[in-house]
Amino acid sequence: MEANRTRLGLGIALIVVATLGLAAVGTTLLLGTRGGDVASDPAYVAAMSYAGPRTDVAESTRSAGTEPARGHSLAVVTHEPEDATALAIAGSSEAGVAAQDQPETAASTGPSVEPKPLPEDDGAPTIDDFNKELLEDSAPFDEAKGDMPQVEGGGNVGGVVGWFEPPAVDTPQGVRSDESLLTPPDLGTETRDGNCTFRESIEPTDSDGDGHPEYVRYRSLLLCLQDEDGDGNPEYALAVGRDAELWDDDEDGTFNKLEGKQAARETADPNDDGTIEYIAQGLWTLSAVDDTEDTVFEHLLLTFGGEQILDANQNGVVEFYRAAALRLEVFDATSNGIFESLTLEGAVFQTADDGDDGTREYVGVLVVNASTVDGNDDGFNETMEVYLGGYEAFDGDADGTPEAERGALVEIEVFDASSNGYPELAEMCLVAFEAVDASEDGRPEWVRAAKIMAVATDDSDDGHPELATIDVVAVEILDADQDDVAEFAAALVGRAEVVDHDSSGIAERVSLTARAGARADADEDGLFERESYLALDGFAVNAIEDEFVEEARLSLKAYERVDADEDGMPEAERAMAAEMYALDANSNGFVEDANVTVTMAERVDADGDGTYEAAAFFLLWMQSTDADDDGNPELQYVKAYGYAYKDADEDDVREEQFGVRVLAQRTDANSNGVFESADAEVTVVHVYDHDEDGTQDCTSWYVATYHAEDTDEDGDWDVEDFLERGHREECP
Repeated sequence: MEANRTRLGLGIALIVVATLGLAAVGTTLLLGTRGGDVASDPAYVAAMSYAGPRTDVAESTRSAGTEPARGHSLAVVTHEPEDATALAIAGSSEAGVAAQDQPETAASTGPSVEPKPLPEDDGAPTIDDFNKELLEDSAPFDEAKGDMPQVEGGGNVGGVVGWFEPPAVDTPQGVRSDESLLTPPDLGTETRDGNCTFRESIEPTDSDGDGHPEYVRYRSLLLCLQDEDGDGNPEYALAVGRDAELWDDDEDGTFNKLEGKQAARETADPNDDGTIEYIAQGLWTLSAVDDTEDTVFEHLLLTFGGEQILDANQNGVVEFYRAAALRLEVFDATSNGIFESLTLEGAVFQTADDGDDGTREYVGVLVVNASTVDGNDDGFNETMEVYLGGYEAFDGDADGTPEAERGALVEIEVFDASSNGYPELAEMCLVAFEAVDASEDGRPEWVRAAKIMAVATDDSDDGHPELATIDVVAVEILDADQDDVAEFAAALVGRAEVVDHDSSGIAERVSLTARAGARADADEDGLFERESYLALDGFAVNAIEDEFVEEARLSLKAYERVDADEDGMPEAERAMAAEMYALDANSNGFVEDANVTVTMAERVDADGDGTYEAAAFFLLWMQSTDADDDGNPELQYVKAYGYAYKDADEDDVREEQFGVRVLAQRTDANSNGVFESADAEVTVVHVYDHDEDGTQDCTSWYVATYHAEDTDEDGDWDVEDFLERGHREECP
C-alpha cells in the first residue's frame, strides 16, 4: 500500500497545477483587454446554442443511491466529456462561425434538469483518452529557447569592474573637536545636577548705553563625570562647550548676525585604569545672517566634523575608527524665503584593524553631494543635482590590494530651463557593484554588477513627459583562472517605456521587455554544461486615450537544460511558455475577449541517447468572452491537460503513465449577468505496465463531475448535480 503511494508521485505536480487552473478563471476577468474573433470560438457557439436542460433529477438521485433535496442532487453525466485538447491548442481563431450567425437567446424557461446516468460499469476513463501525442507536440522546448543577452561593457570581468568608480577613500577634513571650547576661562554662574556641572556666562557690550547691546557673547560648559569608586579616574565623562556671538549693528534690539560653535567630547574607561578605551568628539558651527531683520536668513552655513575612536585593549593601536563631516550652505539674497542656491556636502569614513597590528584590513566610505539653483528666485529650481556614493573594501593581508570590495552610486539630475516647475529633463543612474580578487593580483576573479538608468523628457514643457524609460542591465561573471573565458556567466537586460506622444497626460503605449540568461562552462571549452534563459514581453495600448486600455498582452518564456557530458544531447530539459491577452476594442471598459494559454514540459534523457526515460507535459487554457460587449461575459471556461510517463528501459513501451484533465465552464447565453449553467469535470488516470507487453497491468482512475443550472435566472442554482466515480487497483 505504501509502495503504491510512492508510485503516484509521478503525477503529483500535474494534479496540483491542474487543480489550481480552476481558480485561475478569475484571472481572465482582470486582464482588461479585447480582441480576436470571439464569435467563431466553437466553445462559444456551443454555449450560445444552449437550448435548456434535458435530464431527469429523480433518476439521477436514484442512481447515486441517495435522496437529497432538489437543488443538491447527485448525477452521472450522460456521456464522457469530449476531449478538447486539440481545440485548446488550436485556439478560438480557427473556427469560422460569424457573430451574426449566433441564435438569439433569452432567459431559460425550460423544464427542470433531467440527468440520464450512464450504467455504473460504463464510462471508465483510460490513459488513451488523453491526447498524448498532441500534448507532446505542443511542448514549448524550441519556442522557449533563448540566447544570452548582450550587455555593453559586460563581456568580461575587467569590463564590468569599470562600471563603478569608487568615491575618494580618505578621512574627511575638519573632524577634530575644538579643545578651547572644553577648557574655557572661569564662567560666571555654576549649577550642579547629580554627576553633572553646568557653567555659563553672558557678556554684553552696549557702548552707547541705550539698553540695546551691539554685541553679546554667550559661553557655557556642561561636564558630566561618572566615577563609581571615587579614585579620580572617571569611568565615563562627557563635556559639551558652547560659544555664541551675536551682533545688533543698528541697535534696534534685533540681532542680525550669529556665529556659534559647539564642541563635545565623550570618553569611556570601563576598567577604570586611567587609560581611555573609547573617545567620541565633534564640532558644530553655525553662521547666520539676517541683515533685513525679517527673521528670514539671507545666508546660512552649518558645518559638523566628528570622530569615534576605539582601542579596546589599550595598546595604543586603534581597532576601529570613524569620522564624519557635513557642510550645508544656503543663500537667499532677496530674503523672500526662497533659496537662490543650496549646497550640501557630507562624508563618512570608517576603518577597522582586524588584527590589531596597526594595519587597516577594512575601509568604508559614504559621500553625498547635492545642490540646487533657482537663479530667477521664483521658487522653481532650474537645476538640481544629487550624488550619493558608498564603497567598502576588505584587504586581509593589508598589501593594498583588496580581496573583496563592493559599492553603490546614485546620480540624479533634473533640469527646468524655463523655470515653470515642469522639468524638461530628469535623469537617474544607479550602479551597484561587488567583486572578489582572491589571488590579489588586481584582477578580480568574480564580479557582479547592475546598472539602472531612468530618463523622462518633456519637450513640450507642460508637465506631461512624452517619453519615460527605465533601462536595467545586470551581469555576474566567474572567471577563476582569469583567462577571460568565464566558467559561469549570467546577464539581464530590461527596458520599460511609457509613451505619450501628444503630451496629454494619458500614455498611448506602455511596454516592458526583459531578457535574461545564465550558463555554466566549468571546463571552459565553450560547451555549456547548464543553461537557462528567460524572455518577458508585455505592452498595453490606449490609442483612444481614455481611462480604458484597448489591448494588453503579456508573453513569458523560460527554458533550462542540463548537458553534463557536453555531447549536445541534454540529460534534462524543462520549458514554459505563457501568453496572456485582453482586448477592449471600443475602449468602453468591458473586455470582449481575454485569454491565458500556458504550456509546460519537462523531459529526462539520463544517458543522452536521444530517447527519453521520462517526460511530463501540461497545457492550460482559460478564456472569457463577451461578444455583445456589455460587461457580462456569455462564456468563461478553463481547460487544463497534463500527461507524464516513465520509460526506464527506453523501449518505447511506457512502464508508468499518468494523465489529468480539468474542464470547467459557465454560460450566460443572454448576457444578463446571471449564469444559466455551470459545468466542471476532473479526470485522473494512473496506469502501470510492469511487464511491458502493451497491456496495462493495473489501472486507477477518478472522475468527478458537477453540473448546475439556474433556470429562472434569479442568481440561485435551481439544480446542482455532483458525482464522484473512481477505481483503484493495487500493483505489486
